[in-house]
Amino acid sequence: MLSSWKIEDGACYISEETKIYVVWSMLCYSSKMFWGCEMIKELDRAKSLLDKDLVEKDSNAFPELLDLYYKIENPLLDAVRIVICFENYFKAILLLENYTIHKMDLNVCREHFPKFVNSKNQLLQKTTPILIGDIKQAENHHPVVSVEPFRTLSYQTIEISTLLDQPEYRAIYSKGKESDETLFPLLISLNDTRNSLHFLTVEYIASGGLGVNYFLFLRDYVSTHIDAYREKFYKDNEDLIKTGKMEIEHLLEPEKVEKPRR
Repeated sequence: MLSSWKIEDGACYISEETKIYVVWSMLCYSSKMFWGCEMIKELDRAKSLLDKDLVEKDSNAFPELLDLYYKIENPLLDAVRIVICFENYFKAILLLENYTIHKMDLNVCREHFPKFVNSKNQLLQKTTPILIGDIKQAENHHPVVSVEPFRTLSYQTIEISTLLDQPEYRAIYSKGKESDETLFPLLISLNDTRNSLHFLTVEYIASGGLGVNYFLFLRDYVSTHIDAYREKFYKDNEDLIKTGKMEIEHLLEPEKVEKPRR
């Protein structure tokens, strides 16, 4: 059961204002994760050395490039940061489009809400995004703002593997961007790599397993589709964001929250 009076739980589903504030917060966190990557900070230098090695045939360039890679504290941390960046971005868009970003409870749905279970006795959510409005209707939530808990939702959010693999999820946040044909295979590879035994080593990067051009693509994508969108989103929704922030701060004051009866 997911409580709805905490920002770390289901406060994003209480009202339009709280949803907008959480979306904006997730977009900000996405940017913070990405631009904190050591590889991204050193990307212009890496690109310059790579060009010298491949184009100018400078014999000193590749050893310098390797030395630059070795100075990166931990390439695995960069892989984790990049995946988290896009995970938050995708979930922000899902939330903005009124879909739940929390995993549904299979046992609860099987027993009380079979409409969310398919013929194979699995959650529909594994392949199909579920509207929060459908959940509220199924659970008979009041149409006005309330802090009723969600019986069908768990504290965990949807796995990044689902967000990357399932076409119906990808269709929501890709919206026909041609670059996404490159983005999703790259993120899947990154996610697989961070979970594999070689842990995105410097040697793997240097050998072309995850080359400079891939990082350049990711940097351009984040600048264009996350950072620029975040700035416009704030300008378009500044009042809602401020109101949502105040609503959530109000919810965090225990004496002002009337918690639902068990």
